[in-house]
Amino acid sequence: MWSLAFGIAALLIAGLAMRGYALVKTDPLAKLSPQDRALITTSAKRKRRQTGPLDSLAAAIAPDVANLLGPAYRRFASDRIVRSGNADYADFRQFMQQKCKLLLIGVVPAVLISVLVQPLLGVGFLVALFFIADISLASKASERQEQIEDALPDFLDVLAVTVSAGLSFRAALERVIERVEGPLSDELRLTLRQMDVGQSRSEAFAALRSRTTSESLESFVTALLQSEELGSPLSDALDQIALDMRRVTAQRARQKASKANPKISAVVTLVMVPGTMVLIMVSMYFVAGIDFGEILSNLQG
Repeated sequence: MWSLAFGIAALLIAGLAMRGYALVKTDPLAKLSPQDRALITTSAKRKRRQTGPLDSLAAAIAPDVANLLGPAYRRFASDRIVRSGNADYADFRQFMQQKCKLLLIGVVPAVLISVLVQPLLGVGFLVALFFIADISLASKASERQEQIEDALPDFLDVLAVTVSAGLSFRAALERVIERVEGPLSDELRLTLRQMDVGQSRSEAFAALRSRTTSESLESFVTALLQSEELGSPLSDALDQIALDMRRVTAQRARQKASKANPKISAVVTLVMVPGTMVLIMVSMYFVAGIDFGEILSNLQG
C-alpha cells in the first residue's frame, strides 16, 4: 500500500517537474501579436540601455538640478515637451535626466578645455552642453506647431464636407482622423480619448487649445465652442475658418520668402564675391605669366 502511494507521488512529482520545465522554456509572448511583441521587446531594450552607471548617476542628480532651476523652468519645459508631442521625452523627469547625462559627459572635456585653453571656455562649454537639449526641444515643438498650422485648412475642409453629409460632429471627426496622419490628428485623437473618459466637449477642446500655440487651431476651437453654445451651423463656420487659415498660411509663406532674401544676399557677399575675386586674380596670374619671386628680389635689391 505504501509502495503504491510513494510510486504515485513520485509519478506526480515527475509530471509536475516536466510541466514546470515546459513552462520555463515557453515564450510568454508567443500568444501576442507581432506588433505587441515588438513593442514589449523594444521597451525592454530601451530600459536596459537606460540603466547604465551614467544613467543612474544622471537620474540621481536630476531632481536636485531641477530644484535649482525652479518651478518656472519646470512649467516652461513641460509645456515645450507637450507641444513637441512627447517625441523624445515622456515627462519633465526624463528631460532633466537627459540634460544631466549630457552635463556628466561634458565634464572631462570641459576640464581639459579649462586647463589647456581658458577656464571661461570650459564653463561655457558645459553651459552650452546643458542647454542643448532645450534648443532641440524648442525646435521640435516649433516644427510640430507649424505642421499643425499647415494641416488644419485641409482638415477643416474635409470635416466641413463630412458634417454637411449628415454625420454628427463626433462621428465626422472620428471619420476624418482615421484617414489623416500627423500631429493634428494625434492631438484630436487625444481630445476624443479625453471625452471618452468623462470630460465634456468644451473641456477637452479647451485642453487642446492649451497644448498648442497655433492661432488657427485656437480660432477653430473658439468657433466650435461658440457654435455649440449658440447653436449656429458648424459647417459654415468651418468653411470660413479654413478660408481665413489659407490666407494666413499664404501670408506666412510670403514672410518666409522675404526673410530669405537677406540670407541669400549675405551668402553671395561673403562667399561668392571673394571666391570670384580670387579666381579672377589667379587666372590673371597664369595668363600674364608674372613672376612674383623676381619682383620681390628686385624690390629687395
